[in-house]
Amino acid sequence: MHCRAGALLGLLVGLAACQAQPEAAGGQASAATPPTGHFTGTLEVPGQPALRAALEMRHPRPGRYDAELVIATAPSLSFVADTLTFSQDTLRFARPGRPGQTLTLARQGDFWRGTLALDSARYPALLLRRGPAEPAVYRVRRDELAGPKGESVLFSPADETLPGIAIALFPTLATAPMAPAWADALAREGYTVLLLPAADTLVPAHLSAALTYLHRVPGVDTARVGAWAAGGRATLLAVVLAEPTLGSPRPAFVIAQGAPAPTEATRPLWRNLARTERVLGLYETTDAATVRTAASLRAALANPQARVLRGQGAGLNEAVVGWLRELQAAH
Repeated sequence: MHCRAGALLGLLVGLAACQAQPEAAGGQASAATPPTGHFTGTLEVPGQPALRAALEMRHPRPGRYDAELVIATAPSLSFVADTLTFSQDTLRFARPGRPGQTLTLARQGDFWRGTLALDSARYPALLLRRGPAEPAVYRVRRDELAGPKGESVLFSPADETLPGIAIALFPTLATAPMAPAWADALAREGYTVLLLPAADTLVPAHLSAALTYLHRVPGVDTARVGAWAAGGRATLLAVVLAEPTLGSPRPAFVIAQGAPAPTEATRPLWRNLARTERVLGLYETTDAATVRTAASLRAALANPQARVLRGQGAGLNEAVVGWLRELQAAH
């Protein structure tokens, strides 16, 4: 899903929901309002050529600013973030789901000059305004759901006119760092993604709350709402969906990311799941142990419609999107 340089760039810039700022007379930016527009520039990475990026900053309505990072050569690294402060010509924001990764930019005329903070590392950034901002691709907002502890983040396409697929994404503590990148990549393809708080457990109430929430989101096709669970939570999802007392809504499809190899006890659960829902197994490494685990899951699913993918980077992302498109076309 990423490379070394790309991972740094993927943390650069963007914002979707921000604190309300006073409006300037005549609609012009003042000291209290960040300038909007299309900004292009560079991120300096030690020992490598400067990386190119574009920042789209928008003011869609009074009291709200949004923006997104666009990287033409690595679209999977583009994203929208969800926090913003602007004071004394200094802009600060963080990536959704990764609050420890921030960018601070000082306004200097038409320029933004600042530093990307990635833990203890610092990367200088320079962006220049080139014209009006491009239209938004997707939006981000935070919400509290009944059940899960912590904030959930909704990634929803800006165009809600065509009902589409929605996914409730349940990361583990281990997969949480890359979960926002998956959510971004899917939102850019027109899918709605609800990123739930990271945990290593999954209970029926949490699944029901997430699916019910997505059924109420504008632009979601309620017949195509699925669940994505990582690691041990994927196995727990199979367990939950096998419970006879589980009510509706149920997921229309299941994506199991990095699921452990099925055991004698869990193998029937996977087989039954593949009979009732469309299932995609997903593994982001290609070592020998992962090959064996993927083969074990494929055998447990025992359904030609179920699929198990292995790979890395953009190729794996494209394969997942391709599977979702097939799912959408089948309805």
